[in-house]
Amino acid sequence: MTAIAGIVSFDKKPVDPGIIERMKDTMVPYGRDAQHVWCEPGAGLVRTLCCITPEDSMDQQPLRSADENLMMVFDGRIDNRDELTMRLGISNRQARLMADSAFVLKAFERWGERSLEYLLGDFAFAVWNRSACSLFLARDPMGNRPLYWHKTNHFFAFATLSKGLFAVPGIPRQLCEERIADYLALLPMKGPESFYKDIYRIEPGHRLVLEDGRVQTHRYHRFDPEHRIIFKTDDDYVDNARELLLQAVKCRLRTTGNIASHLSSGLDSSTVTASAAQLLQKKGKRLLAYTAVPRKGFTGPVPKGRHADEGPAASALADRFSNIEHILFRPGNRTPVENLELKVENLDRPPLNLCNQVWLEGIREDAARRGAKVLLTGTMGNMTISYDGRPRLANLLKRGQCLEWLREVHSMVRQTDTPLRGAVVSSLGPFLPAPFWRAFKTWKSRGWTNLHDYTAIHPDLIRRTNLYDRARDSGWDLNYRPWTDGWQMRTAVLYRMDPGDFFTGCIGANNIEMRDPTSDLRLVKFCLGIPEDQYFKNGRSKLLLHRLMNHILPPEILHAKTKGLQAADWYEGETAARDEIKTWLKRLESTSEAPRYLDLRRMRTLLENWPLDGWNQDITIKTYRLLLLRGLSVGAFIHYVEGCNR
Repeated sequence: MTAIAGIVSFDKKPVDPGIIERMKDTMVPYGRDAQHVWCEPGAGLVRTLCCITPEDSMDQQPLRSADENLMMVFDGRIDNRDELTMRLGISNRQARLMADSAFVLKAFERWGERSLEYLLGDFAFAVWNRSACSLFLARDPMGNRPLYWHKTNHFFAFATLSKGLFAVPGIPRQLCEERIADYLALLPMKGPESFYKDIYRIEPGHRLVLEDGRVQTHRYHRFDPEHRIIFKTDDDYVDNARELLLQAVKCRLRTTGNIASHLSSGLDSSTVTASAAQLLQKKGKRLLAYTAVPRKGFTGPVPKGRHADEGPAASALADRFSNIEHILFRPGNRTPVENLELKVENLDRPPLNLCNQVWLEGIREDAARRGAKVLLTGTMGNMTISYDGRPRLANLLKRGQCLEWLREVHSMVRQTDTPLRGAVVSSLGPFLPAPFWRAFKTWKSRGWTNLHDYTAIHPDLIRRTNLYDRARDSGWDLNYRPWTDGWQMRTAVLYRMDPGDFFTGCIGANNIEMRDPTSDLRLVKFCLGIPEDQYFKNGRSKLLLHRLMNHILPPEILHAKTKGLQAADWYEGETAARDEIKTWLKRLESTSEAPRYLDLRRMRTLLENWPLDGWNQDITIKTYRLLLLRGLSVGAFIHYVEGCNR
């Protein structure tokens, strides 16, 4: 894991060494093991290194090409080193002595911009062409490494995080209204805008070329909706899925430290944990598996269909593997707003889901103490290996296959706990006009019917940013009707949030690299390409994963009737933090910017009318877990930006 930065001066005068040093110093928390800079008239590059893999010890960035014309800085991990070794004609002996960055430079020397077609992994990198005075930037297709840039008439600068850019004099630290509005409304992160005005991100799967002072961006990767994978039998799909899953997990086990994983009672993290345990067991290595559970004695209410304690089901899986050390994490006295300023500073953006940050941070801290350098997750599993396939019902109606739809609905009602009404709503919901859908969800007192139900966004900000038009243009339905097209739904969710900042933040906070096998590009392409009936058929959903893990996952997970609730005791921590929340609101009310973005009056009303019960009710969850805490998260970010500008 590396943090990178650089600057190009259009007048080709020497770059101020002090600026490069300040950029480097800003990136040090994300690369404490080594820091190096390179400068020449017109350009400067920065690399700070956090050693995670064995090959990182051989990293000598910034790298210089054989002809000394190209200079490169690279952040990330390459997962197809063996394939590149063969394609590039590198000997195995030489490959063992090469850091991942060296593979990328050799690929760029061989194929130039087309090298992106041959790279697999999580990465962001920059290549400076000295003779052409051009700069090339790129991010991996899934966006697991971040990269930001800023351009003036005099220079161009880039950095892993925006804070690296603010080390350069003359780059203003101002809020981007549109991005903050989108974030508060949970809209997808579409477009290059960041949380800062005039600071842009390289979007996932994009590259940028700077030449003659002009910037050109291009999307080099997109998933193909016409790409189809067809096999003869169901078993063929399962066999290929298994091979790709194990491949995705295996390439993410490369590290000099211990391996840890999240292990909930859900299908995704348990599948990743079981696969990792199998692979590590063959090498005689152990796996630290973490399950977040409520405090001891917790008996508080949870929403219908959920269970609070994921420990028993997770333990049932851990007991199947002798090399799993199962660790239960309890929140203790931690609260969702504890150290909120530090969270914002580390991420350089508003933290997502403060309730889950309690156990996410706690698990990372404990894993680091136990010598772990990698923490496996299954974040994208719902869109890949455990996709439920339910949009197939609406799609059958859309295509006029009514008899097939009737058979599926009949089987669904007969073989599962789904009521007929639920099956019909899932099928017809996409075709209902928005007012009818909102009326239905309001009648049921469930769902996302009004933007103001779950967000603290100020009404004036909605008008200033034309939020509803932006939502429509992005293809995101703020009424949250079901989808008719499973492929569109999954690709929309895959790119809804940019994960790069959060993965980099984990390095900055704990020197731990988060790795998600369920977002492996090969696995994602496979899961998007196979037929929908491999996920939903004969009334049963998540078929692929059930067939894949049938003899591996315990029945407590595979056939669970309820779904685990992460941070089930969240409201106890939030209640304990009321004084701190009150202090934050008072602080935000005194700022010039926060009242322009947030409905602080409503947030204060919620604080003054704190509920004594009903924490399992949908409206209470939306207002206190989402509206209030997300509003505080954004407010803390606004306060951070204002403080930095003083």
